[in-house]
Amino acid sequence: MKVLFLLESPEYLRFFDSAIEDMAARGHAVSVAVTSDRTGKPVGLGGLQQYADRVRVVGMVPQHDGFWGPTTHRLHAVMDFVRFFHPRFAAAPALRARIKRKVLPVAYYWLDAIPRLSPNAVRRIEHMLMACDRTIPPYPPIVDFLREEAPDVLLVSPLVDAASKQVDWIKAAQTLGLRTAVCVASWDNLTNKGLLRIEPDLVVVWNDALSREVQEYHYIPEEKIAITGAQLFDRWFARTMTRTREEFCARVGLTNARPFLLFTGSSSFISESHAEAAFVRRWVLALRSSHDPHVRDVNILVRPHPYNCRAWDPDPVADLPGVTVFPRQGYNPIHADNRADFFDSIYHSAGVVGINTSAMIEAAIIGRPVFSLLTDEFAGTQEGTIHFHHLLPENGGCVRMAATLDEHVGQLSQWLGDPEGALVEIERFIASFIRPHGVDRRATPIFADTIERLAASPRPQPRATALWAPVVWPVILTASAVAAVVDWLRHKPLKPLNRALERAAKKLVRTAAIARERIRRRAKLAGKQWQKAVVKSLRTGRRLLLPPS
Repeated sequence: MKVLFLLESPEYLRFFDSAIEDMAARGHAVSVAVTSDRTGKPVGLGGLQQYADRVRVVGMVPQHDGFWGPTTHRLHAVMDFVRFFHPRFAAAPALRARIKRKVLPVAYYWLDAIPRLSPNAVRRIEHMLMACDRTIPPYPPIVDFLREEAPDVLLVSPLVDAASKQVDWIKAAQTLGLRTAVCVASWDNLTNKGLLRIEPDLVVVWNDALSREVQEYHYIPEEKIAITGAQLFDRWFARTMTRTREEFCARVGLTNARPFLLFTGSSSFISESHAEAAFVRRWVLALRSSHDPHVRDVNILVRPHPYNCRAWDPDPVADLPGVTVFPRQGYNPIHADNRADFFDSIYHSAGVVGINTSAMIEAAIIGRPVFSLLTDEFAGTQEGTIHFHHLLPENGGCVRMAATLDEHVGQLSQWLGDPEGALVEIERFIASFIRPHGVDRRATPIFADTIERLAASPRPQPRATALWAPVVWPVILTASAVAAVVDWLRHKPLKPLNRALERAAKKLVRTAAIARERIRRRAKLAGKQWQKAVVKSLRTGRRLLLPPS
């Protein structure tokens, strides 16, 4: 089997590295490529090279910079924004605002005046926009690239980034009759980001809850969805500590005498770095005011999100006793040493606290009680996100949620005194959300089996552009042109015109100066000629008429 795995960026390796290694170990020819290189993230293109001995590293793939590229981007952006008209997203203004800020053309900001539509109305609009997108021909260089690669299966992840360019790759693959699958990277992808926008041959998800989201919010039929479990967490079930508790505490700067709570940071979208640091400080002071000595005297380790460390260096809680931050700077989450530190930080902790992060899931797998609390500053990215609700006990989750700091401190006092009480909820959550095929079955082989079955299935028929497509093109291009003009006027407000006027003004000033100089010179010359022709002649005639003295 020949597989081309197209990731949005190298940072997505951490979600699929075990699956890539498993498929390569089975003897399959696996090639890994990326749509973009996010140089601001710790995992760059160099991160792909660690797999060069097992898979073929393609690197960056061709970008859609042809005639239809900008139009496709704007159409996908509108599709991503329209999905947030669904009433289920009414409590998620932060998600809607992010898509608007990132990709929605300014010409279509008026869409934000629509508060919500019925689910059926949203579905009809999205299907209409998808039909318009299908009329746009695939980009020839992408088609040529795939024809040369000739994979048995094209895997794409995550496809749901804002106005993602990966849609062009699924479309090109379908033109060639190649099998395609979208691999959902994480539990938040289907509700936090954009629309899938295109129907592949298969969508691979973790569990039943995510399968329902694919059907309800992305309009993919159930028969095209495969549930494999969360392969990225397999390592957490088999892993053991790298350092003893004493060694680990010495490494991060904690006093070994007392247990410690781990605060796991969230991404910058969930909790902006400085706001998160201010919250942690308030949280620590609340713990220090507890009447329970187990809570009041507990040590605290803060582990920032690898991509959200700006406010943690220098250490903003250095003056608080029993609190340390490690690491304080951005780090590569897939590096072996960093993974070992992350595991040990959870393994040796007495409990884990966070706002809204996947680290809560990892803590549950390791068997540690997990806590969170609702806050005004993070309300939009906690309760305002659909994926967060998967963690709550009433939905089969295992996170103990508090409405206030006082309630949270009380929960810590209760659960830290009886950690075994949280295990029932944790085991239920793992069985339904992480390993739905059985707690003892690894998800990675199930993922690889699923891709093998897809590769063994009949190839789909090549999909040609509809004959009626040219009829729709004027409408699509007109809508795109309007957006392009408005964006130009907004982002470059009359700069070319201003420059032209400035050049004209300079030219006018220069012309006027030249004209004044010419007039001055001509006036001077005329004066000289007057002196010579008239005044001098008069003087000569006067001398001739007057008698000599």
